[in-house]
Amino acid sequence: MIKQFFLMACLVLVTGSFLLLWDSPPESFLRPDSSKVENLPSADSYMSNIKSFIFSDDGSKKYILKAHELAIFSEFSELKLSQPVLTAFQKDHEQPQFEVKGDTGILSKNSYIFAFDGSVKAHWNAKNGKTVMKAGNLSFSLKQDSASAKGGVQLKTPDSEISGDSLSANINTKVIKIKSRVRGVHDAI
Repeated sequence: MIKQFFLMACLVLVTGSFLLLWDSPPESFLRPDSSKVENLPSADSYMSNIKSFIFSDDGSKKYILKAHELAIFSEFSELKLSQPVLTAFQKDHEQPQFEVKGDTGILSKNSYIFAFDGSVKAHWNAKNGKTVMKAGNLSFSLKQDSASAKGGVQLKTPDSEISGDSLSANINTKVIKIKSRVRGVHDAI
């Protein structure tokens, strides 16, 4: 009697397991596919070796943007550039005021903010000589003529070296502020 009861319990268990497996969808037996790549957005168009001019209200040259390659993404309203160089001109529009270079860049068409990433380097000529700024990334507002940088900012002038975590600059007022963990060395002679 115990053998028959055990045999009957095993038969019910096997039949129940078979029905459970039979009704299960096939996906439940597959491992999750970790090799799936998300669909990356595709660019609407590409250009190489570009040179673009931005003019001021009076029609004079204000900025020149150069890049090795440009990808246009209309879905995101942005332009992605490789090896971008942005040159700004002084009010007399003859001499460059400053130049910014980076490994990559994104120009937002809605806000007119240019974001440089990767080994950003900016330089400009001041009264006492050439000034060079290095940072991890830099955002420049084309409308407000202001910039902010983060990622280990280093500012080197002919007579001083200053470093900090972040920098903000207003091009019109020519005021530069370096914030957070600021260190500086100044040559008084």
